[in-house]
Amino acid sequence: MFEEGLRLKALHGADRVADLSIGNPDFPPPKLFREAFREAALADLPHAYMPNAGYPETRERVAQHLDRRGLLPGIGASHVVMTTGAAGAINVVLKTLLEPGDEVVVVKPYFLEYGFYIDNHGGRMVLADSRSDFELDAGAIERAVTPKTRAVLLNTPNNPSGRVYGESALREVAEVLTRASARYGRPILLLSDEPYREVVFDGVPFVSPATLYPNSVICYSWSKSFSLSGERIGYAAVNPRLETEDAELFLSALAMCNRLLGFVNAPAFLQHVIARAVDAVPDIAHYERKRARLLTALDRAGIETVRPDGTFYLFPKTPGDEADFVERLKQRLLLVVPGSAFGRSGHFRISFAAPDETVERACGILETLA
Repeated sequence: MFEEGLRLKALHGADRVADLSIGNPDFPPPKLFREAFREAALADLPHAYMPNAGYPETRERVAQHLDRRGLLPGIGASHVVMTTGAAGAINVVLKTLLEPGDEVVVVKPYFLEYGFYIDNHGGRMVLADSRSDFELDAGAIERAVTPKTRAVLLNTPNNPSGRVYGESALREVAEVLTRASARYGRPILLLSDEPYREVVFDGVPFVSPATLYPNSVICYSWSKSFSLSGERIGYAAVNPRLETEDAELFLSALAMCNRLLGFVNAPAFLQHVIARAVDAVPDIAHYERKRARLLTALDRAGIETVRPDGTFYLFPKTPGDEADFVERLKQRLLLVVPGSAFGRSGHFRISFAAPDETVERACGILETLA
């Protein structure tokens, strides 16, 4: 879709194409991050190899941030591995964890690359449905868990639906995993993919699944919250309450797999910056405005959608055939992604991580089409 957007812009002119296909924010990072970036650029700092898990001072600052926010109470630097984004973190955890044939349960709709990550490391993705409003269905997850299940991968706020999973539903999932771990005689790991946790609207509370289940890892990236998608900086943070005698081995293996997968270590310069700016708070008011404008346009067009709690995505239902509708939008130079790519057909994803004029152009196309 990214390449198709470039092709259409070259063919018709960038000012005529409304590309809302990719979640690629290009807004300025928070002021604190920009100041830390300038400070680090001028400072006499090392840029050489460091421990594969990252600079100790950066890991300590990340641990303090997670502890202070109540996301992983009691976590220390030894439980943090700096990675090349959340995708790097997920791949490092899966490489560490999976044996050939192990299963990973993923909830629909899901980020379309999860299947590739799991397959990369010899695993098999098993899908569990969510409810009609995209809330978690603990019963569906329980039915998907088998003796081969090694992990459950949750993404909240969810890409593509924008759903922030509620605490009650998350507690039910934690109970399912606790029972299944006891039944099968080995801990099932919960991977919590959280790159959108700062992009939450309407005062909806964000609860990290990792706070409710001890055998958990947070996979995080500053790509979305700080508008740094091209910089590739994130971490894997292991719950200090991990219930296994092999906790130290697991942490060491994460650091080793960071190297074995070719990442070696997270970028040194950005680790220096993050150590200074980890507490920066992004301004999401522009996302709230764009969400409101698109919701109005969809309503005028008679297109049904669940109001997203977070992220910068909408996941409306397609009126009629999904492929036909997405193609009709493309012919009008509006690019979106079909829902089948995310495991939930009959929908399409809109990204509003785009300039105001692009969003306004898209709204006009949607209203005219209706």
